[in-house]
Amino acid sequence: MSVQATAASAVFVLTIIAIATGRMRRSVATLLGASLLMAFNVIPAHRAVAYIDFNTIGLLMGMMIIVGVISRTGLFQYIAVMTVKATGGRTHLTFISVLAVTALLSAFLDNVTTVLLVSPVVISLVDLMDVNPIPFLVGEAFASNIGGTATLVGDPPNIIIGSFANFSFMDFIFYLTPAAVLVLAVVTAWLLFHFRKDLVGGERAAERIAQVDESRLIKDRHLMVRASAAMILVVTGFGIHHLLELPASVIALLGAALLLAAVPVNGDEIIHRDIEWPTILFFASLFIIVGALNETGVIAATSGLFGSLFGGRPLLAAIAVLWFSGLVCAFVNNVAFTATFVYVVRDMATATGMDPGPLFWALALGACLGGNGTFMGSAANVIVADIAEKSGNRIHFRTFMRTGLKVVVISLTTASLYVVVRWGGLF
Repeated sequence: MSVQATAASAVFVLTIIAIATGRMRRSVATLLGASLLMAFNVIPAHRAVAYIDFNTIGLLMGMMIIVGVISRTGLFQYIAVMTVKATGGRTHLTFISVLAVTALLSAFLDNVTTVLLVSPVVISLVDLMDVNPIPFLVGEAFASNIGGTATLVGDPPNIIIGSFANFSFMDFIFYLTPAAVLVLAVVTAWLLFHFRKDLVGGERAAERIAQVDESRLIKDRHLMVRASAAMILVVTGFGIHHLLELPASVIALLGAALLLAAVPVNGDEIIHRDIEWPTILFFASLFIIVGALNETGVIAATSGLFGSLFGGRPLLAAIAVLWFSGLVCAFVNNVAFTATFVYVVRDMATATGMDPGPLFWALALGACLGGNGTFMGSAANVIVADIAEKSGNRIHFRTFMRTGLKVVVISLTTASLYVVVRWGGLF
């Protein structure tokens, strides 16, 4: 391995360690890593910029703006409350409903935004029901990552894979949504059994929940209608963006811009407060670090190793990619892993003559589902843990990991069966 390749690998590993241990904020860690690589000319600056994926950055920015406007209307909280009230305060049905709504929202919003919006509502509702909020919050984190697996915009790894492999929004619906629904059903059933002793509500739970006036949650009906219409149009645009010959990022940014122009809100304030600029910086810097791995041949060497192990055995290769990505992403941020491994999958498929499609879908399933393993696997997990601790219900790392790793194994096993059934006949 060359000096340049060693430097790129070291920076990548140290960046991941800094993020995983919490010694640095992820945006700071990746910015430092990218800056060092450019400063020492491991990757020239003009080449580094070329690796920043505008489609990913633009899509995130557009969706953040639209979600920021909708969140001001109280619509998401209203949906959560109505769902729980429909169960009559019965804890098992409420638990299933919280997971289902979280997964559904995460399929069309990013999972971080979903848990930020839903977690405070869940805490207040389970308090009314007099039950332990930990199973609901942990289950919500799991559901957000599983639901995010279903669509192009649900989880950042999917955005990266979709942009890299040129998959459309409808491609994700066709190939991954059935898998996500199947995994969610299996995981929900297991969680109901796992938390069976905690899912016992107070006798007056239904009466207390019935007293919650959900109509007060809607703060601005006119804004809600306009913002919801914008979201529907953007999601529709995602479904036909290949026909329009426009990338998903342009659809999202156009929808966000038109919404800001059409509604009586302070656009500058929305852009300043609701676009998560540290996240945008994290992605841009991460793309540069991954670009350095690609430029120095590290990714080519890794893909060669996978190709030598699984060349000529496509189905085994897909299962291996699924489990490898799932287990690694239980401990390593799934965004960083995916941004690196898309190149490995591409080069492995090219070198062995395999169809890259099933390999990319296996990578998407593994990266998203593996994020449930620990706090480090997904940003949504960290946010749920922070919200729980602020409410006086600390979720310990070991507690989350013990349940999370079991969920990952169950999810990957279910996904493996799906891969075999869906693509086994093609190999």
